[in-house]
Amino acid sequence: MSKTKKYASLIAELGGEAPSVVDPEKGGQDQEAPSRRTFFRDVAAGAAGIAVASAIAELGSPATAMAEQDKGSLMRSPENLPPWPTGTIGNRYDHLFCTRMKEKPLTDKILFPTISFRGASDMPDAGMNIGFRTYDKPFKMEMQSHHHDVDEYLFFLGAQLPDLTANFDAEIEIFLGPEYEKHTITKPTILYIPRGFEHNPMDIKRVGKPLLFMPLNLAPYFSGVYQTGYMQFLKMQKVD
Repeated sequence: MSKTKKYASLIAELGGEAPSVVDPEKGGQDQEAPSRRTFFRDVAAGAAGIAVASAIAELGSPATAMAEQDKGSLMRSPENLPPWPTGTIGNRYDHLFCTRMKEKPLTDKILFPTISFRGASDMPDAGMNIGFRTYDKPFKMEMQSHHHDVDEYLFFLGAQLPDLTANFDAEIEIFLGPEYEKHTITKPTILYIPRGFEHNPMDIKRVGKPLLFMPLNLAPYFSGVYQTGYMQFLKMQKVD
């Protein structure tokens, strides 16, 4: 029996008249078939709602029903986990840890300290660099446009834990593309900058509460082709 016939048979057994449906195994259309959403609403209120929902799920249920099923499966802990390792003692992988990140801010508009991972300058063979900057005053961060040879992601967040999205109170103006399309950021945002994409100038115009700005650049060193030429930022002195 096809899943569609099974579904219609179940409705009939529950005392209702099975609506006209389309059997996907035979193809074709039935103009009298009610929408799946309407039918689900009608039957869900009755005692047979759960059984009907199960039948609909077999036919290709709404995404919400499938999401609930997936959620349940993801919540289950895996079985037959291996035992916790006793491990070995050594320093073979010490080079994979970076513990010196504090730097002096480049401007008094940035709160001390600046937290930076300078890519290959801080860890040989690293393939990304990232900074954590907290602003409490307006600041024109970039005065000219530029582009990178790699993708970049710019994070604009509030600076108060534990929820970095709940206390955002700032206004940032940024220009994108060669035509300088202007955008104003007034809520927590992650801005994707594809490689080769022209962006900036950028102006932090208003800071009501401290702003956390995090540029993530997918290159060993931060570099860019600016209007005034090529620039590469290799290293800053650490303060810890």
